[in-house]
Amino acid sequence: MCEANSPASRGDVGSRRSCLWLAAILLGLCPALPATAEAAGYEFLALESVFQGQPLERQIQPRAIVVTSSRQRFQRLPRNMQNALKDYFVYQTRIRVDGTAYFRLAVGNFSDPDEAQRHLRKLRPIFADAWIYQRNAAERQALTSHLQTPAGKIEAPAAAPVAETVEDQLNKAREAFLDGNFAGAVSLANRVIQQGNPEQSRAAFELAGAARERQGRYAQAMALYETLLDTDPPEETASRVEARMEGIRTMSIEPKARLAANGKQSEEDGWIVRGVLQQYYREDVIERPDEGSESVNQVLATDIDLLLQRRTETNSLSIEIDAGLLADLAEDSTDSRVSRANLSYTSDHFRIIGGRQHRTIKGVYGRFDGLTYVDLARSEFQLSYFAGTLAQSSYDSPQTEHPLIGLNIDFSPYDWLDVNFYLVHQEISGLTDRQAIGSEFQIRNDKGFIYGIVDYDVFYEDLNNIYLSSSYRQSSQWTFNLTLDRVNSPMLSTINALQGQAVDSIEDLKDIYTDDQIYQLAQDRTGKSESLYFASIYTIDNDRQLNLDFSVFELDAMPASAGVEAISSTRDMSISLDYSIRNLFSSRDYSSMGIRLSDSDISETQSFRFRSRIRGNAAITYDPRIQLDFRQSSNGVDQTIVKPSIKLRYRAGEKLNFEADLIIEHSDLDLPDFDQQTAYSLYLGYARFF
Repeated sequence: MCEANSPASRGDVGSRRSCLWLAAILLGLCPALPATAEAAGYEFLALESVFQGQPLERQIQPRAIVVTSSRQRFQRLPRNMQNALKDYFVYQTRIRVDGTAYFRLAVGNFSDPDEAQRHLRKLRPIFADAWIYQRNAAERQALTSHLQTPAGKIEAPAAAPVAETVEDQLNKAREAFLDGNFAGAVSLANRVIQQGNPEQSRAAFELAGAARERQGRYAQAMALYETLLDTDPPEETASRVEARMEGIRTMSIEPKARLAANGKQSEEDGWIVRGVLQQYYREDVIERPDEGSESVNQVLATDIDLLLQRRTETNSLSIEIDAGLLADLAEDSTDSRVSRANLSYTSDHFRIIGGRQHRTIKGVYGRFDGLTYVDLARSEFQLSYFAGTLAQSSYDSPQTEHPLIGLNIDFSPYDWLDVNFYLVHQEISGLTDRQAIGSEFQIRNDKGFIYGIVDYDVFYEDLNNIYLSSSYRQSSQWTFNLTLDRVNSPMLSTINALQGQAVDSIEDLKDIYTDDQIYQLAQDRTGKSESLYFASIYTIDNDRQLNLDFSVFELDAMPASAGVEAISSTRDMSISLDYSIRNLFSSRDYSSMGIRLSDSDISETQSFRFRSRIRGNAAITYDPRIQLDFRQSSNGVDQTIVKPSIKLRYRAGEKLNFEADLIIEHSDLDLPDFDQQTAYSLYLGYARFF
């Protein structure tokens, strides 16, 4: 069964590779490699409401004017505001800055900064505190979705990601500063200084100076503050910066006695708690004419996703929990799951994350229980070291027989390029499970992005994954998306040898087969798949849109071995066309209709579908759908499937949503003894945000 070049027959070579691998990881601790900042922009919460008008252009431009902001929601515009803003597109957003939620009243849609300045001068006599700002990516996407959906909810077909603006970078720098990642804040602020307008550059100079203060690099902070004063800033900014400089001059024995931003103590010295509690009931019933009804699934699920965070001037502490209970009412059993449960501490120079984690590092495809150390001491590179044990499922308790160790390096050599390289070594029951090197990267500009993954297993000497996804916005009307990949399915690892076996663990499998045979079994149970996905979105006008999708998927055959039957190759190809329109039934609906044709080795299917989303009264949204499938199997059996459904959503308040979903699927097969069945699926749930 095992060929001469199988991994196990290369046992000595594999052992040497393992030693070299661990040595490389340990040596990674020694070089003084710099580190990238890991930061997120300020939190854009929602597009709250649109008071009047629409942008003259279909495309959402980067600039707008905030005429006023408040801790309280703007319920309606006073008459004097209505008169002053009658010629503008006026909307309200909700954001969170430094842990506090604000509501912004914004107007306009400007691509030209000079045009924005002209309108600002026109509005200043009435709105003295108005200012020009650049919309971040989340806000631009929300506004784009509003144009497609009259109800204003962000549920229209996803638009291509919007390139990061200078304002986004500035907000990321602020968030990095609040997280205690001062080196990252300086790096991001330097980008803003090079690319931003005078107002943004001044804010970046001040932020970089404050970060240098926190690092104890007072000479550099003084130089940044002096440069800022040379730009002739507003009196308020100049006074604040001069006070900072005076504080540095008078500081002697206690260098940590630093001035807080804006001369105030941070409001984030206490704990921030946010999350969501969800609970839902689901029941699936199958009904056949001669056999009656049968409940095949009846569950009650309770999930909580919770983040507790405490920040001070120099560090932050976070607790993250994503867990739940699944009660099978039919079997009278309950299972618990833990997707994430970890504690993280961040200081000026490092971050430590301990517990169950998911995607905190690259190269580990799944959850693991362990420790991650992130080096934040340098700005050009970011090093992450991790060790722990893999968790195959969120329902599994921590295991000891599946350890892993690895290293990540993140860096951004250019503003338009992010790169990550990783090394991963996994074992299972004393055998090598996976030993890989790989990279993830993203290239972006104002037209779109390219994201890719390359993963190579050096133990099995196999290209595990090569993946490429891109989005390109040719114009305000045309957007194209393309995804290509060739991957192992499932991901090549020694645990794949268990597929089709009568035992549950590799340790038990070792009692039946040699190590060589287990490695070969893992390769036999791993197939190669290739897929291509292409989509184009054409915007006809403000109310209409066309979507064309095309996909091809192929899975290579897998051989028979160790009592497991061979799996033949499969192929699936599909093409679909959808037409979307607003205001089809009323002024508050968004509808789409389309056709999908698919061809696989086992059947050909023609699908017709229709969906509408209608915003009703009392914060209720109706989402009726219907799908009709005509399927011709390769064995000559025809099948017709009718699938109507309706989803209801009720927003009881800002922090409480209720949902109900009813799906009916009626199937009519051309068979003498089994010709009809109807399946019912009922979903009832709620979500409580806090």
